[in-house]
Amino acid sequence: MTTIANDFRFAFRRLAGDPGFSAAVLLTLALAIGANVALFTVVNGVLLRPLPYPEADRIVEIRHHAPGLDLPELRSSAGLVEFYRDRANSVTEVAAIQTGSRNLSGDDRPERVPTIEVTPDFFDVLAIQPVLGRQLVEADAQEGAPPVAILTYPTWQASFGGDPEIVGRMVEVSGTTTEIAGVMSRSFAYPDPETALLLPLSVDPSAEFGAFGLTSLARLGPGADVEATRTELNALQQSLPERFPDLSADFFESAGWSVSVEALRDRMVGDVAPTLWVLLGTAGLVLLIAGANVANLFLVRAESRRREVAVRGALGASGARIARTFLAESLLLGLSAGVLGVLFADGVVELLRARGPVDLLPRLQEVSVDATVLVFAAAVSVLAGLALGLLPVPSIIRQPAAAVLHGGRGSTAGPARHRARRLLIVIQIALALVLLVGAGLMLRSVLRLRSVDPGLRAEGVLSVGVGLGEAPERSAAVAFYHRLLEEVAGLPGVVDMGATTSLPVQPVGYNGGSFEIESRPLADDALPLVAMWHVVTDGYFETVGIPLLEGRTPVRADAEGGRPVAWVNETFAQRYLDGRALGERIRISPDAAWTEVVGVVGDVRNFGLDEAVQPFISLPMTATGPVSGLEVMQFVVRTNGSPTNLVPVIQDAVRRVDATVPITAVRTMEEIIASSTARTALTMVLLTIAAGVALVLGVVGLYGVISYLVTLRRAEIGVRIALGARPESVRRMILRQGIGLTLTGVVVGLIAAVAVTRVLASLLFEVSARDPVTFAIVAGVLTLTSLVASYVPARRATRLDPMVALRTE
Repeated sequence: MTTIANDFRFAFRRLAGDPGFSAAVLLTLALAIGANVALFTVVNGVLLRPLPYPEADRIVEIRHHAPGLDLPELRSSAGLVEFYRDRANSVTEVAAIQTGSRNLSGDDRPERVPTIEVTPDFFDVLAIQPVLGRQLVEADAQEGAPPVAILTYPTWQASFGGDPEIVGRMVEVSGTTTEIAGVMSRSFAYPDPETALLLPLSVDPSAEFGAFGLTSLARLGPGADVEATRTELNALQQSLPERFPDLSADFFESAGWSVSVEALRDRMVGDVAPTLWVLLGTAGLVLLIAGANVANLFLVRAESRRREVAVRGALGASGARIARTFLAESLLLGLSAGVLGVLFADGVVELLRARGPVDLLPRLQEVSVDATVLVFAAAVSVLAGLALGLLPVPSIIRQPAAAVLHGGRGSTAGPARHRARRLLIVIQIALALVLLVGAGLMLRSVLRLRSVDPGLRAEGVLSVGVGLGEAPERSAAVAFYHRLLEEVAGLPGVVDMGATTSLPVQPVGYNGGSFEIESRPLADDALPLVAMWHVVTDGYFETVGIPLLEGRTPVRADAEGGRPVAWVNETFAQRYLDGRALGERIRISPDAAWTEVVGVVGDVRNFGLDEAVQPFISLPMTATGPVSGLEVMQFVVRTNGSPTNLVPVIQDAVRRVDATVPITAVRTMEEIIASSTARTALTMVLLTIAAGVALVLGVVGLYGVISYLVTLRRAEIGVRIALGARPESVRRMILRQGIGLTLTGVVVGLIAAVAVTRVLASLLFEVSARDPVTFAIVAGVLTLTSLVASYVPARRATRLDPMVALRTE
C-alpha cells in the first residue's frame, strides 16, 4: 500500500508540474464523462429505476387493437373492465381510471387541475395507501354518496400549504362541496406529476362494449407474467360475443381485434425509450472520441518522457513499476474528471428537473444522482484512466534504454507509435462521421415535419382553456360560452374568435367511434364506419384558418336548437361519400339525432404533424349522443398584434362573465404546433451538439497529428527544400498524409453509420436511415474540414528555413 501511495504522490507532483497537459485532459474528460453521467442519470431514473410501488414490475396496462377499423390502439370500456374482472385468472385486481380535469378552489382563487377518477381497486393494483386519511371505497362512488376526493402531495403543499388538518376539510371541486378524504404520498405520480385530485369512479357491471374512455390497470397474479397474461386475455376474446351478444365473432375477426398487455413502467415511458438510448449511445461515442483525443496527448507526453523512463530502467526499475507510474497519473486524471463530471451531471439534472419538458420526459421528477449513477460514473472514470494509462506503456518500456540515453536508434518515435496515433485519428473521424450522419438525419426529419401543412394558419392565434363546473347543464353552458364569446369579441385587437372542445395537432379532447350514413346502410356483417368528432362554435374555422371547401361555416343559430347540422373534413367526404357530402345525414349513435352535413372543411393534422389525417366530424354545442361535455372549451382568438398581449384582458373578460371560472392552458397556436415536433427537435439539437463536439475534437486531433508529423520530418523537409523542392510539392506531400487519414476514417465511418443509424429509424419522419443525400453531404463536409485542418501545418512546413531545420536536427 505504501508503494501505491508513493506512486500516486509522485503522479500528483508530475501532473502539477505540467498544468497545461493536466488541464486539457481534465477539461476534455470531465465534459465527456459528465455528459455520459447526466444522460445515464436520466436513463436510470426514467427507464431503469422501478416505479415507486411495491412489486411495480407486476403492474400492467391493458390495451386493445382493431386495425381493421382503422383503430390501431384503444383503451378499455366499462364492459371490458368487468369482463376481465370476471374471467381473467392471470390477474388478481383490475382497476379502471378516467383522466379529466376539475376546478379546484384551494386557499387561493379557483384553478383548473388535472384529475383521475379511479375505482377502489386502483389502490390494490398499485399496492399503495394515502399517507394521510383513507383510500376511496366502493360506497364513495355510489349515487347519492357525499362527494370526496384525495389530494396528491404537490397539490396539498401548493394549494393548501401542507395543512396537517386537511383531512375532513371541505373544498369546492367544480362547484361541488367536497370532503378531502386523504393525501397521497410524495412519490405518487400517476399518470404524471401534474395530477392534482383522485376522485371515485363507479363501473357499471352491465355496461356495453363501447365507449373506450377508460384506462385499465391490473396486477399480475402469482406465477403469471406479462406474456402469459397477454396469451390468456387474447384467448378470452373468443368469449366476447357471449358477453356482448350484439357483436358477432365475424365482427371481431374482421376488425383484427386483439389485446396487448404492457408493464406499467414501459407504458408510462412510452416512445421516449428509443430516444434516450440513442442519446446515451451518442454520449458514449463522444466519450470515445474525447478519449482518442486525450490518448494522443498521452502518447505525445510519453514520447517526451522516453529519456526519463530509460534512466529509471537503467537504475533497475522494472517494467511493472514504470507502468504503475503511468497508470497512477491516468487514474488520478480519470477519477478527478469523474468527480467533476458528476458535479456537472448533477447541475444538469437539477436544471432539467426545474425547467425540463415534463410532457416530453416522463418520470422527470424521479431523476436524481443516486448510488447506481455514482457506480456508473466511477466505472467510466476508472476504465478511462486505465485505458489512457496503459496505451503508451508497451512501446515505452520496450524501448532500448542504451539507444535512448546515447541518442541513437530508438531515441525517436518508432513506426508503431506513429501507427497508434494515426489509428486514433481514423477512429475519431469515423465516430465523428457516425454522429454527424445521425444529426443530419434528425435535422432532415425536423425539416420534413415542419414542412408538413397542418391545415390551418397559426400566426396570430391565441388559445385559452375555460373550464366550467362538473357536468354543467348543457343549455346553461351554451349560454355562458356565448356570453364569453361576445365579451371577448369586443376586445381591442380581436379579429376573429371561436371555441372548440379540442385543438388541432394534439390528441386531447376528441371523441370517436362508429357512425351511420342514412343513405348508405351497412350490411349486417359489414365493418362499422369509424370517425372522430368534436364540438365547435361559430367563428372557429375562420379563426384558426381552416378553409371551407363546400357549404357554409357554423353560425350562432346552430347552437341554439333547430335543425341538427354537422361539418366533415375532406378525408371523411372522400372516404365515405365519394366527395359528395353536402346534404347527407349522419348519426354518431343510435340515440343521437340524424344530422345534416352542411359544410366540408379542409383536412387538419388533428393528432400531430407526424400522424395521418383521420375522418372528422365537427358538431355544434347542442349536439346529442356520445359527445364531450362542455366542462372545458378551448377559446381561440386571432389578433392583429401579439397574441400574448391578450391574455390579461381575456382573463378580465372571463371574470366579468363569471368570477369563479378559471382559465387554463394559455398558448399560442404556433406553440401548439411546435410542441408536435418538440421531441424530434430536441433529439436533433442534442445530436447536433454532440456531433459538433465530435467534429471539433476530430479536426483538432488531425491537426495535432499532422503538426507533430511535420515536426518529426523537419530535417527531411529541410533537405527537400535545400535541394530545390517547390513549396507546392512539399505541401502536397503533407496534405496526402492528412487526406489519407481522413478518407480512411470516412470510409470506416460510412460503413459504421450504415449499421448504427438503423436504431434511429423509429425516430425519423419520411427520411430513410440510409438517406444517401445525408451520407454524401456529411462525408463531403467532414473531408473538406479535415483538409483545412491538414492544410495549416502543410503550409507552415513550406515556410521552414532549411538551414535552421538542419541545424536543429
